Amino acid sequence: MDFNLSEEQETLQEMACDFIRERWPADCAREALDKRPAVIGADVWQEILEMGWLGVAAGEDVGGIGGDVLTAAVLSQEAGRGLLPGPFQSSLIAALAVDRSGNDAIRSELVPQLIDGSLRATVAIEEPGGRYGPDAIAAKVRADADGWRLTGSKLLVPDADSAALLIVGAQTPDGLGWVRVRADAQGVEIRKMERMDAQSCSEVVFENAPVEGDALLGDERSLREAYDIWTVLLAADLLGSAEASLELTRRYAIERVQFGRPIGTFQAVSHRLANHLVDVEIGRSLLYGACLALDEKRDNAAPLVSAAKAWLSDAAVAAAESALQIHGGVGFTWEYDVHLHMRRSRCNAAILGDADYHRDRVADYMDESWVPPVKA
Repeated sequence: MDFNLSEEQETLQEMACDFIRERWPADCAREALDKRPAVIGADVWQEILEMGWLGVAAGEDVGGIGGDVLTAAVLSQEAGRGLLPGPFQSSLIAALAVDRSGNDAIRSELVPQLIDGSLRATVAIEEPGGRYGPDAIAAKVRADADGWRLTGSKLLVPDADSAALLIVGAQTPDGLGWVRVRADAQGVEIRKMERMDAQSCSEVVFENAPVEGDALLGDERSLREAYDIWTVLLAADLLGSAEASLELTRRYAIERVQFGRPIGTFQAVSHRLANHLVDVEIGRSLLYGACLALDEKRDNAAPLVSAAKAWLSDAAVAAAESALQIHGGVGFTWEYDVHLHMRRSRCNAAILGDADYHRDRVADYMDESWVPPVKA
């Protein structure tokens, strides 16, 4: 199995890294903490649209590039490394969710608009109650004389305050699936929430809100697939942030001199960084394996996604914590970038299931798939 990126993916990664470094430097992320929410500027957003990033994994027949999940993960990884905020990832997953919904009519109508930015959308899955994932969805669609109505609430919906369309996971008359609701529809209330890294997120409450078109945009299979793809994109973001934390600390350990020598030459520092590097490389392999399983629609894709998210949630936070500690007192100061990655990694580690939730998912799969040995 070849876990290396293709030549095209490596080129895209280099281009994305250079673009984000130039057009969204760390000073922009630092400034956003004061102004809130952190949002890409209109000029930068337009350039992202023109480069086709939102359609990187969408079908060519609807205006996408036709890439795979790993290609989308490469962009998310660079977004994490460069602290790129919304609405990039929320718009990317919205386009992917509709593209893979199985509803050809709506797919042909919406995906081109989502890719070119003429329609801004986001995805809403998680709900109050302390549980994660599609199995915790309680928001419900019912029929009335005027069509379909949605009632329920969603938490931590990214960029809902700037979206025109909400792609919502709900219990429908045909089972669990996607529905679409206009953000400005009657019965939709968007309440701002706070993230430590200043990215835009909201609680969205639906009270008999009218559903656009047919009740079902996509079925349970497509919802669970989109949830796993979104989760793996968050894991890629965590990988990029962990890499940035290590690189910042490596450079500091070379430059900072104590007792007449760079602190990176002391085993207490070098061995600690080496351990984090091993964790990052394990996370990279888990991430690439999960992306491959999703593209090949394997039965074990979900536990592989969970393994990647659980591992990288812990690894990214641990790398940022070590970066702060090795930097010493200056690591906590406003001028250094380390705290920016601490904020981002802690937030993303808790979204779409924390490490404990995803470890439980892996354990459940192992329990179900385990076959007792046959005695001779």
